Amino acid sequence: MVSLRNFYHPLDAAILWSDLEPYEAEIVQTALTSSARLITLFPQWPFLHTYAERIYDAISCHELPATYLGHPIVSSIHAERAFFTIRHTDLRIWIARYFPDEKPSFLFRTENEHSQCVSLGAHLAQEAEVQSSKRVIEELRQKVASLNRELVEKTRQCDVLSGRAQDQDLPTESSKAVFLMIIGALLDCALGCSLNGRVQSIYRNQSAIVEAILCRFPSFPGLSKRTLDRKFAEARRHLSQAS
Repeated sequence: MVSLRNFYHPLDAAILWSDLEPYEAEIVQTALTSSARLITLFPQWPFLHTYAERIYDAISCHELPATYLGHPIVSSIHAERAFFTIRHTDLRIWIARYFPDEKPSFLFRTENEHSQCVSLGAHLAQEAEVQSSKRVIEELRQKVASLNRELVEKTRQCDVLSGRAQDQDLPTESSKAVFLMIIGALLDCALGCSLNGRVQSIYRNQSAIVEAILCRFPSFPGLSKRTLDRKFAEARRHLSQAS
């Protein structure tokens, strides 16, 4: 019959594995603090010593998870065996993995009882899938951390470049709008009339101004006819929209 316990002391597990449950109190009282002497104390039950040593050896090799006073047992700890504890599930998985031909009744149901349970193979497959998912999650976490570091560095570089741009007084969108407004106003004054209707400029139209600029500043970068026509048109449109 499967045990209802959730946890075992290694000596308790060895007793149940050996089918010596009727003698459990006697064995525990005598050998709890001297489990290494089981073969001497109880020579009539040799399997008790064998099973106990299997369990203790598996714990020391980290094949079987166990705790010492509620804390996981690690290689650096020197703990008293009397305070070891094993989970029912961990003990069952360990025996199924390393001793598949042995099915202690306190851990494994009969064939009929198993019909309503998840198979060990399915459990191990699910456990492997969970471990694989954890590895993928850890890889993604590291990638996200790396991307965050890159983002911080890019942000820092942008701040540096923005500071340099401000130091050099580079035109911004607002200053560009101001420039266009000024150019548009100059064109309007140059080509328009005063309040009394008097012509204010020697230039008949915008094309005349462009020709004058090209004559005065031939081959200057940015002062081509195409650029001047486009910029003047943009300036006059901007001024008109502002009005």
